[in-house]
Amino acid sequence: MIKLENVSKSYGNQHVISGLNLEIPDGGRLAVMGRSGAGKTTLLNLIMGLTKPDSGSVFMPESKRIGTVFQEDRLIERLNAVANCKIVMPKGAEENRIHEVLNSLGITEELSKKPVSELSGGERRRVAAARMILSEPDIFILDEPFKGIDSETLPKVISAVSKEAIGKTLILVTHSVSEAEALGCEVFGI
Repeated sequence: MIKLENVSKSYGNQHVISGLNLEIPDGGRLAVMGRSGAGKTTLLNLIMGLTKPDSGSVFMPESKRIGTVFQEDRLIERLNAVANCKIVMPKGAEENRIHEVLNSLGITEELSKKPVSELSGGERRRVAAARMILSEPDIFILDEPFKGIDSETLPKVISAVSKEAIGKTLILVTHSVSEAEALGCEVFGI
């Protein structure tokens, strides 16, 4: 279980999160929604330990692997999709799984061989999602992971991510109620 107790975080004089209490059970799915600047990404950073709270406590299960799709793709530009994915895979993982996951997200064999610097924004988002999946996490943390993905491809991508997250904890930041519903998330407003 992920648990936040009376967590507060400010940046200078700007109070972003104040006295937040939140519990996410193992295997739970939560969509964090709110206006821009409301603290959604800050909340994810607190959960991941990338940011420390000013007060309160964040409890994370020990020995759980976290996989993240950040707002930025954070890909290695000169490498192709396959090489970007291979970097994050645990030792002993099946490399043929790379093409299976990329294909499930609509990245063809041809696209997977191009340097990611040559891919469109939506294709890059899908490679970032594949990389997160292939890191074999116990906890999926997704910060607006579907932005830039066209409406025709989006249902396939959401379905693939949802399937990979079965039995795992998933935390999604989104502005889309339909994305939250498609992933079976409980909505948490911030």
